[in-house]
Amino acid sequence: MRVGFDARTIDWTGVGTYSRNLLLQFSDMGLDVTVFCMDHTQDLIPASRRLRLVPTDAQPGVPRRDRDMCALVEAAAVDLLHVPCHLAPQGLRVPLVCTIHDVIPLVYPRSIRSPFKRASYRRQLLQVLADAARIVTVSQISLSALSAYANVSLSKVRVIHNGVSEQFRPVTDREQLAAVRDSYNLPGRFAFWIGEFRPNKNLEFLLRSWGALQQQLVEPLPLVLAGPLDAGFRSLKSLAAKRGLGALVHFPGYIRSGELAAVYSAAAVFVFPSLYEGFGLPPLEAMACGTPCVVSNSSSLPEVTGRAALMFNPTSPEQLADCVARVLLDPELAGRLREEGLRQSGRFSWRSSAEETLRVYESVLRRE
Repeated sequence: MRVGFDARTIDWTGVGTYSRNLLLQFSDMGLDVTVFCMDHTQDLIPASRRLRLVPTDAQPGVPRRDRDMCALVEAAAVDLLHVPCHLAPQGLRVPLVCTIHDVIPLVYPRSIRSPFKRASYRRQLLQVLADAARIVTVSQISLSALSAYANVSLSKVRVIHNGVSEQFRPVTDREQLAAVRDSYNLPGRFAFWIGEFRPNKNLEFLLRSWGALQQQLVEPLPLVLAGPLDAGFRSLKSLAAKRGLGALVHFPGYIRSGELAAVYSAAAVFVFPSLYEGFGLPPLEAMACGTPCVVSNSSSLPEVTGRAALMFNPTSPEQLADCVARVLLDPELAGRLREEGLRQSGRFSWRSSAEETLRVYESVLRRE
């Protein structure tokens, strides 16, 4: 079996994590993969003699470059191509497997502000769903959304959960924890969130809730929001200042991958108030680091966290504040959440994800 993998989006958040971990596992499993990648992102591909790189300057999602990409795929003589998002080239002569992590722009249209870009997303998504021999998605809620919002035939969809990288383990070394606090100017005790500052992340609600929370605590609890310092960040920082929370809310920007486990481990609690997630890797990573989690009860988050997190209605600031206060004020509860989180996160592995994905490839080639 000659597998082709489209890694032109390997520098994206989420999709990149998925792509790197699958490729790493494929390599460890002894699977030879032809990896199509952008010229400038070759260094993001795991180093392995099992992964043959085919660099290109054909940007994904640019229709006029699809012919170039299809020619590369044909020249590589692969049996199928796996594209880890909705931006698959049109005109392929081999079977297509695509992974759709979520359909957030269909569920929350304002996540894409431009009407033109929203229409383009929908058109590209529907096209790849029609072209794909098999569709992989990462949670039952994403499967339901594909059916409800894109009218996908469920017979061609397979649910394969994401895994948690082995780097996410509890960090207990005091010097290492002190080093990341110094590096990112983190408070001694803090609540943590990480992601992109997008509407579905429900961060304005989180700031509203944070004021209510402080009334239940003897000492104020700082909130650390890590993510790209873009327009969404600037809007949120301005809102925090308007609400008088400027001194309590910290924005460290991008957390380097090698230091993220230590930041999770240093946090007193991880808070994730999303309205919608296709999967939700950050709570899984936090649980693997032994950090108590408080998450919304929406979309895929109950599926991912199970009984290992306290849950709240993502429209109720009082519920969120109460959950965070309970974790902070009840050491026995916090300890139980740590133990449950470690057990729950242990159920998700990238090796299992890769093995299930390989079975999808085999079923496509057998034309099942």
